[in-house]
Amino acid sequence: MEVMPRRPSRVEKSRPAKACNTCRRKKVKCDGKRPTCSSCMIFNLPCGFEDAGKNSSRTRKTYVEELEQRIKDMEDQLQQLRQSEKSPRQTTQDCQSPGIAASPIRNDRVDHAEPRAEGHILPGSKSPDDEVPQSERETCNPPSYFLRMHDGKMRFFGASAGLDVHNSEEANRRMPKKSNVGWECVARRSASKWPLTNWIPRILQDSFEYRTTLPLPPREATLTLVTEFLTNFNHTVPLVDDTSLRRLVEKQFSWNPDDSPSSWVLLNVVIAFSYRERAQASFDASGDWQRSLGHVRNALNVLVDLFMCNADLAAVQGLLGLALYFQGTPNAQAQFMLAASAMRLSHSIGLHRNATSGFTPAEIEERRRTFWISFILDAEISLRVGRPPVQDMEDYNTPLPAKSPHDGRGIISINGISINFFRLLAEFATLQRRTYRCIVSAVMSRQSKETALKSAQACEEGLLSWRSSIPDSFRAEHVFASKPNHFNKHLLRLQLAYHSCYANLRQFSILTSPFLTKNPQEPPTDVDKDIKELCLRAIDSARSALSLLPYIRLLVSNCRWNVLYFFSAACVTLSSEIRSHSTHQRSKDDLALIHEATAFLMDVSDEEPGTFIDFILDVCSDIEDSARRGIQQVRSDNDQPPSQGANEGIADMNIDLGGRQRPANNSDNSFLNSEVDLLNDVNLNYINTQWQIPPLWNWQDILGMPLSPDPNRGRTD
Repeated sequence: MEVMPRRPSRVEKSRPAKACNTCRRKKVKCDGKRPTCSSCMIFNLPCGFEDAGKNSSRTRKTYVEELEQRIKDMEDQLQQLRQSEKSPRQTTQDCQSPGIAASPIRNDRVDHAEPRAEGHILPGSKSPDDEVPQSERETCNPPSYFLRMHDGKMRFFGASAGLDVHNSEEANRRMPKKSNVGWECVARRSASKWPLTNWIPRILQDSFEYRTTLPLPPREATLTLVTEFLTNFNHTVPLVDDTSLRRLVEKQFSWNPDDSPSSWVLLNVVIAFSYRERAQASFDASGDWQRSLGHVRNALNVLVDLFMCNADLAAVQGLLGLALYFQGTPNAQAQFMLAASAMRLSHSIGLHRNATSGFTPAEIEERRRTFWISFILDAEISLRVGRPPVQDMEDYNTPLPAKSPHDGRGIISINGISINFFRLLAEFATLQRRTYRCIVSAVMSRQSKETALKSAQACEEGLLSWRSSIPDSFRAEHVFASKPNHFNKHLLRLQLAYHSCYANLRQFSILTSPFLTKNPQEPPTDVDKDIKELCLRAIDSARSALSLLPYIRLLVSNCRWNVLYFFSAACVTLSSEIRSHSTHQRSKDDLALIHEATAFLMDVSDEEPGTFIDFILDVCSDIEDSARRGIQQVRSDNDQPPSQGANEGIADMNIDLGGRQRPANNSDNSFLNSEVDLLNDVNLNYINTQWQIPPLWNWQDILGMPLSPDPNRGRTD
């Protein structure tokens, strides 16, 4: 798309002179009459006026954007008034004039009945802050400095930055009255112009042509793709507001298109999602796949510009869209980096703070949704790979998404029953963060066994309470029995994530196992019995995850890549249980589930060879064979030794039980032929020496046991 040539940047104005040149030279009074003043007419003198030219400080583009922002504010205010007439609410909003707002962040909430979603609060329970009056909560919060430009650019500074002093009401109240005037003048002067510029070295600047790998479709085709995105993916996970996205499209195809990298990234991500949905629904979809990846490349072309420019909400939404796109691809590393960048960028515009002053209700809800999508990805990745999260659980006060959203986004209805799917995702993300703190964090490893057990039981209670809030009709067996729709894959993935998070609690039982904490001859205590019961319930959850495998086979390819981790982690949990208790009555059934999951991993590996799934497949096959050896060893002890050829299928690590050939792996697999037991090598030394590229998943999750456990944990002697 061609960029229209810009008009002159400044508008020249003329200021009429009040006195003629002759009267100025003689320093006499002039009445300013034209073409000849009275004094020059009486004395018959030459009279001429020299008008002064003045360049307007307001540029054409800025003036147009300011007018558009005013129109947008008036439309939002009109819509707000109409909504208040239909359903009256006690909402106080300060209207902000176009320009830059420099104001302290407060905890003014639109919905006062909504509890805050903190990490230590169970879903459905009341927040301690709800019992504190609103005025006291505002006083307790540290002051923050928030800059907002009329075109959407924002910047947030916390209390430690030191920029909030002249803007803090608490500081102004403590100062004398005379000094308050000076502080207010400082605030007005700092807000008169945008103080943060987009400085980019000339060598790093590029033109519009360099960022375009695949041109945008025509306007009508783009609007159709945007509508498909809003109807399908965005309805379940509300990444962007409908009105904001359509306004962005109209701006992009107007006479003065937006050249900001954030708008470019967001628009291309939306188009890429729509093309991918078309490709999944079509038999001959090679063209749609290529177009989808082409628009992803368009978005990736401007990532450097996105990081170096002033941030806005569209920039965060664009990065989150890219992270969600790569979630269903063989390369999970891109999702990790993009999600972390999106969370950091959301901090820079204050999404982790409940800022309501100067925003309309629609903008407030869009900011909250954007933050919670960042939080959901951050929590899942943190628990999935065992790495520290980006967002601190103690340093945000953004409420959960609305229970009854104004636009109906995030609501899923099946067979006449509706649930707020997006709010359930946000609540589950807080539970994932609590599980990470209970299982993975270094803080819990230093606590006693009794304290750690209480934390694990609290995590279990939170998971069960969250699960009970979902109707049974939204379980996989009921969902897939009804008419197929776009929501099935989202509901199935959430159910798998729940079972995987619950199964992770078994790692706590290994961390506090009696053979690590005390003498094996000592009788088990009540705490040990509670830990064992918790472990059994976690293993049942792993079985439930593997029982959902037949429904995954009904989905398309990218949905399979999206859930590989859950089945791999469940396989490790069950195989470890078989090795520990080979005489268990369900050991054979568990081995059959593990074999089905390994076969599923092999099918996915055949679709895209040469990815990280080959490494995971080798590990899962090895632990499956280790579990089978444990069962056969019990049989040999009870009956008789097996024949010489009975273990041929076990010894050959490249052939599965069905006789299918394993895909070739270019990595060094010499350790597979050696006497290595994955479940007994706690420190995993062979992995560090045999594999040049580490896997993308946490080995603590894959093997179901801690790395280098502390044998003195929980001991008091």
